[in-house]
Amino acid sequence: MWATRKGGAYAEVQDISRLLTDRKAVRTLEQRYGIIRAQALPPRASLEFIEKLRGET
Repeated sequence: MWATRKGGAYAEVQDISRLLTDRKAVRTLEQRYGIIRAQALPPRASLEFIEKLRGET
């Protein structure tokens, strides 16, 4: 999801893209995106986690 400067959001999922301009819908997407980002591991920790799952370390 990408937020635009004019209060819109662009979302793209599996060959479907959509530009949202409804403030409530944009706000909801921003909140969901923020939650996902807050739960994500930093890049280095992600790599270590994947390697651990694959049994490489």
